[in-house]
This record gives sequence, C-alpha cells and structure tokens, in this order.
Amino acid sequence: MEPVFVVFSDLSNAADAALAYTAQLAQQAHGRVVLVHVYQDPLLVSEVEIVGAPSSAENQRQVRAQLQLQMQQLPVPAEVEVSVNTLAETVSEVTRRYRPVLLVLGREEPASAGIFNRLEPNQAATLLEESHYPLLLVPQTWQQSPPPQRVVAATDEQPFSLRATTDALQDWLKSLPLTSTVVHVTGHDGPSHADVGLQAAQDTGLFGHLTDNSLYEVRGEAPTDGILHAAAELQAEMLVVFARPHTWLGEVFHRSITAQLLRRSTLPVLVLPTL
Repeated sequence: MEPVFVVFSDLSNAADAALAYTAQLAQQAHGRVVLVHVYQDPLLVSEVEIVGAPSSAENQRQVRAQLQLQMQQLPVPAEVEVSVNTLAETVSEVTRRYRPVLLVLGREEPASAGIFNRLEPNQAATLLEESHYPLLLVPQTWQQSPPPQRVVAATDEQPFSLRATTDALQDWLKSLPLTSTVVHVTGHDGPSHADVGLQAAQDTGLFGHLTDNSLYEVRGEAPTDGILHAAAELQAEMLVVFARPHTWLGEVFHRSITAQLLRRSTLPVLVLPTL
C-alpha cells in the first residue's frame, strides 16, 4: 500500500510551504498526499480572510476549488478533504480512513507570533491527542528540500516506547539516507543517564545503528536551548522529539519542552507519540 501523507491546510502561506515540502517527501516515498481543510473549526481559520463568509455554501465551493488547484500542481497523486466538523472529529475520521505515515502542519513565521501562539500549539495538541499519530511541523521559512539527511533526536533520562501508529513511519525513515544523532541535555554536574535515552532511541529502530559516538551531550543549558544549539552545531535538517501523553494534554502541552521546540525551532520538527 502506498504511504499517505496528510497535510492540514488553512490556506495560509505557512500551510502552502508545508504542502510543498510534504509533496517532495511523498514523491520520494512513492506515496500520495491528502490535503485537509477544516472549514468551520476556528483553530484552522486564518486571521486573513481569503474568501467570503465562512457559513456560505459558495465560500465552501471556492475553498474546495482553491485546494483542488493546489492538488493539481503537486508532483504526486493527491486528493482534497474539506470538513465541516471540528478539528478533533476530522482528525479521527482522516486517520481512520487513510492510516497515514504522518500528519503535517505549517508553522507561521515567528514575526506573526500573535497568530502562531494562539493557533499552532492548539492544533498540534489536538492532532496528537486525537490521533496519536506522528506529527511533522514545518516552519514557513524552511528552504531546504527533503529528504533530510542529518537528523537530531532529543531524548531525556526516561525510557520510552513508541505507539503502534508510528509503524508506517519506520519504512519511510529507513528508506532515507539518515545520519542520526541523539541529543541529551542535562542542567546538573552529576551523572546524566543519557545512555537511557540513547538505548530507547536505538530500540525504536528508526535511526539506524546508534553507538556511543551517536550521543551528543549538552550540560549547563535549559533543555530547549541546549537541544536547539546542538541541532545548529550538528547542521541538522530535522529535529525529532518524543511526546509522552502528559506533554500534549491541555495547558501542560503549552508549557512542555515539546511545545517550546515547536514554537522556536527553525527546523522541521517530527513529534513521535509514545506510550
């Protein structure tokens, strides 16, 4: 079965950038794209009014026509889904029907922090909570073409295992020419227990053969700062984080390291849900 990549679009420039990036990923994976627009959910409605009043049938037709035009310009097979349900309901239905490799969102530029702080964390938390599927957040400013070759996986001192919803991701990641580094940040001078995170990342089977030389330790920095500094020094092209259930529920998600990385990373961030 061909891999499916689901992109959630609000017709913004950030969503367009994420779609273009995802189409390249799907092309290399010999897969297809499903382009989803949640019409009535305010979490996915841009502050910039692109078409008419949200309740009009004519507006819905215009939205669908705009998405279909985008679909026709993609280098891979694609289809459009316009939903009038809530984001949560749409996520559940889309993942049930397509069993995608991952879900994709675009992220506005930091300059538009007012919009971004209100929308993207809510979207990401809802997508994770409702689907438990891998989520890729692509910054609007990201210019490099996929596939990523240098990947940084951020781990902590706690073991983890991935959900079954990441199974389809394994074949895709294994097909990429990845050089993977596990980054661990500790703010104290004692034992770091970084080997626990390294072993957990190795056990996922997603990152090839990891050794002690695959571990990059950062001391004396806050976790988010340390991870981002390490990713920059390693010239990473994708950041992978592992989200435990408590990190995406309600206000906890907004205070988590995962949410901070989603806000601040200049790289695409792949969020993998764990048990």
